[in-house]
Amino acid sequence: MTVSGIGVAMTASGIVLTLSGVRNQTVKDTLTSLLAGQVPQANPTGPVTVGLDSTAPPATPAAASPGTAAAGDTGAATPAAAANQATAKMLAVAIGHPTWVPGQQWADWVSLWNQESGWSTTALNPSSGATGIPQLNPAAHTVPAGWSSAVVQITWGINYIAQRYGSPSAAWANEVADGSY
Repeated sequence: MTVSGIGVAMTASGIVLTLSGVRNQTVKDTLTSLLAGQVPQANPTGPVTVGLDSTAPPATPAAASPGTAAAGDTGAATPAAAANQATAKMLAVAIGHPTWVPGQQWADWVSLWNQESGWSTTALNPSSGATGIPQLNPAAHTVPAGWSSAVVQITWGINYIAQRYGSPSAAWANEVADGSY
């Protein structure tokens, strides 16, 4: 099963809508915050807003952990990579890792997966068999159902980084030191 760029964009849109509702912010404010590398702030006392305009105060960035290695390539090489990065930002916040989105943590995460896979869902390491955006090695880990989906791959990668390293910066430092994470 292949997932089109439109499918990824629609999934990302659904995540933005969900996060907007959870944070009681407009979609515009939530998306602007995420794409700027900021953690969307909750608006618990204000009315639930549905439109694209808002009078809510702008989100403020969360404190980022200092990096443990110099950032590598932090750009997106393709539109699909950019869409997957936007999806990763939304998923990280939704899963409970909002400090991964801004600053050095984000730069290190992008560097890590740019080097591993270029944020491509179809990336394959011919020598190890590692596959997907986070380069899951099927010899060491069970491949989850729906693996061709960027959302499934990114979710698995977030959980792997959190459980094994604690943060993208720690995973990137290991990548720089050992050539893998």
